[in-house]
Amino acid sequence: MVISLLVLPILISCTNGQKQVILPAEKNEILTLECVIPYDDEEKAQTLKDFVESVQPIFPDFKVHMSFVKGDNNAYNTKIKVMMYSDNPPDIIYSGDENFTEGLYSSDRILPLEEPLSDIGFWDLVIPSAKVSSDTGHIYAVPIDTARYNVMLINTALFSENNVKVPENFEELINAVREFKELGITPIAIGGKNGMSVYNLIESFAGTLDHEITGKIIDGKEDFSGKTFRQAAQSVNELMSLGAFQEKPGTFSDAEAGDIFYLSEAAMYCTSSENLKMAINQLNGKAAVLFYPDLDDSKSSPKEIVSGGTKSDCGLLIPSSTKHPSEAVKLAAEMSKYYNKHLYENVEAITIFNVANMEWTPPQTPEQTINELMLIIRQKDHVNRGLCEYNISADKKKSIEEASAAFIAGLLSVDDYLKGMDINLH
Repeated sequence: MVISLLVLPILISCTNGQKQVILPAEKNEILTLECVIPYDDEEKAQTLKDFVESVQPIFPDFKVHMSFVKGDNNAYNTKIKVMMYSDNPPDIIYSGDENFTEGLYSSDRILPLEEPLSDIGFWDLVIPSAKVSSDTGHIYAVPIDTARYNVMLINTALFSENNVKVPENFEELINAVREFKELGITPIAIGGKNGMSVYNLIESFAGTLDHEITGKIIDGKEDFSGKTFRQAAQSVNELMSLGAFQEKPGTFSDAEAGDIFYLSEAAMYCTSSENLKMAINQLNGKAAVLFYPDLDDSKSSPKEIVSGGTKSDCGLLIPSSTKHPSEAVKLAAEMSKYYNKHLYENVEAITIFNVANMEWTPPQTPEQTINELMLIIRQKDHVNRGLCEYNISADKKKSIEEASAAFIAGLLSVDDYLKGMDINLH
């Protein structure tokens, strides 16, 4: 599907109040930008179609072509490769596959973007965790999709009705587990079938000790078997020994664990922030985020830490063959901003933009719980970089999932689990 239009000149209005003028092309010259996006999400596709019309006042003397490719991920990737080697290569492409992006930057087919994005003030608009470098030290993608964070959700009604204190540290979490066990309520629901929820649980506890721990592991400065992850794994092992999770948690998918929580059969639920709105709806507003209880009991007050963030190398890429790199970067940044504005105003999603700096209309029914989470993730030292947010290879991720599933099933000791994780990562 191709949408074409000629846009009109106007000043760009930046959110910080400054004005930036995009200089027009030579007189009577019409430049064309070709954008190619997969048609895998109807809502996103429709929003980007609307973007083509809305971008008219921003880029003068331009034609913007937005093409949508139908089919699966492989079909889209193949289409892009063909187009990039054609006589008319695209100026902006989308990648939701870090392996695809890696193949492109390894062969110098796309441009590094950290400096061009810095030049237009993009990093001043987004949350700190949106800035994720590849293993080359460069940034190749303009992030456009929402970031995800590992959180523990709680059923606030079960806590208040049973007079159980919402835990702020690990000792209080242990007490809450014991109280709910006595009441016959599953303390914590978790989907351990593929192991990712289990790993995220351990990673999140580790983040309360050091919010940079997974970044250090990715960079080879720390090991899983070091002090931080060891304490986190031992804490989860203690929860297992207390029967904190539903029976045989390794046989449950995340969706099945969610059902237990939504039916008010579990007081807490280890999941992703993308399920927060679902929990609020299913529990008639009686749901909230529990920031992982602090493992460091020496702190005078707990620090609200989340683990996760933007996926590495995923978003809008600029092919090195483009004849208009600076214009393409500006257009990609506007696409990201427009899509996240739509999500914030219509879906109440947790966007990658710092909404405090944006002139956006708040949702008609803003959820306080979502707003509280957004306040936290705006702070640089409140987010622990997610190891498995496309920051490691698919085979290493699979090994970590398998080891974590075996761990929660009681098949691996803490030592064997951590040693296996070290081997699988390196």
